[in-house]
Formats: sequence, structure tokens, C-alpha cells
Amino acid sequence: MKLKNSKAQKGFTLIEIIVVMTMLSLIMVMVYEGIKISRSMSEKGIKRIDATNEVRVVQELVRRQISRILPIAFKEEDGEYVIFEGDQERIMFVSPMPGYLGNGGPHVQLIEIVNAKGGKILQFSHWLLNDSLEVSDFDDSDQEPVVLLENIKGAEFSFVKLDEEGELGEWENDWENVGNTPLMIRLDVEMGENALMQWPEMQVALMLDATATNRRVSNHLMMQGSSSRGEVK
Repeated sequence: MKLKNSKAQKGFTLIEIIVVMTMLSLIMVMVYEGIKISRSMSEKGIKRIDATNEVRVVQELVRRQISRILPIAFKEEDGEYVIFEGDQERIMFVSPMPGYLGNGGPHVQLIEIVNAKGGKILQFSHWLLNDSLEVSDFDDSDQEPVVLLENIKGAEFSFVKLDEEGELGEWENDWENVGNTPLMIRLDVEMGENALMQWPEMQVALMLDATATNRRVSNHLMMQGSSSRGEVK
């Protein structure tokens, strides 16, 4: 009687299955990490684009408002009409407002660097120009300032004017001639560590001549002169 040869069993051994599962696990981890990295890079790219757009919009607004400064007095102090105030932390002036930001027409505007939690911020305030020339009109306003830029490590304004020889002078951090406007204004900003976009250099030249006559002051002086002559009569 002949014995039949038993056929060898076909299939995977336990070791082979373990090896295959381990390789699949490694492949899945690599795929997941790739997707995670791609998503993270995409999110960072979007945040960087948003930060770039934010800085660009803020610069455009600040540049527009500064370049259109009007030689109009917005208050009177110690018998002197103030057209422009400025130091390294703030500037105050009169400029027309864009229609989408206000009622249009000339507004008293304040751009200032303010200490805030975690650093500094750049904020913007504005008030409709009136004939009172009273500082209290700005202090009593219930209008909240608009935050233009956050995450600032340090910032400062500086100004330039013509020297006695008619040449451009040095940049100064304090503007003393409040009855006149600078020729150019510079805003330097150093962004914080977490900022995704640095502040490009910004120097703004005023569209109007800094030595232009202040019609608003002239009108006030003419009115005062007329009333004085009336009292003499």
C-alpha cells in the first residue's frame, strides 16, 4: 500500500504577518506626519499672508492720513493755534477722513503708541472738527480708539523740517513748532517675537506745503479783529 505525499500547506506565518503589520503601521505614521506637516505649513502660510495684509492695510491707512494733513488749527493753547502736535509716541493733526471710516470732511486725528498687555499697540482716534478749538471736546468724547496694530515691541515717530539754510534737517522725536507741520513724518516699528511680518520702513511726505497759510487761524484772527474794532467804536 503506497502512502500519498501530503501537500505542503500554503499561507503566512505569524512572523510574516507581524512584519507586514509593522510595515503598514510605519507607512501610516509617515503618511499622517506628512499630512500634519503639510497642514501646519499651510496654516503658517495663511497666517503669514494675513499678517502681511494687516501690516499693508495699516501702513496704507497711516500713510494716507498723514500725507493729507491740513494746515488747520484744531485747538488753542496759551494764545497759540495748534496745527500739529507730535512726539515719539503720538501725533495729532487735522486730515480728511475716508468716507468708509467716518462722515467725511476734516477730522481731528490722533495716532499713538500705547502700552498694552504683552507689549505695545498702535491705535487711532478721530473727532469731527468743530469751531470751538477746545481740548475738552476730545477728552469728553465717548468714542473708543481703534487698535490698528498689536504685538509691537517698540515704536517711535520722528519728524524732519527745513533748516536755516533751506536744507532738510535731522530727524527729531519732538515737534516744537505746533503752529506748523513737518515736511516728512517717519514711523519706525519693531514687531514682537511672535510677529509673522516685520514693519517695512515708512517715511511719509506731506502733500501740502508745510509753510502754507492756515486759513482757519486767519479767519479766527479776522473775527477777533472785527469784534475788537466794534468794541472800540
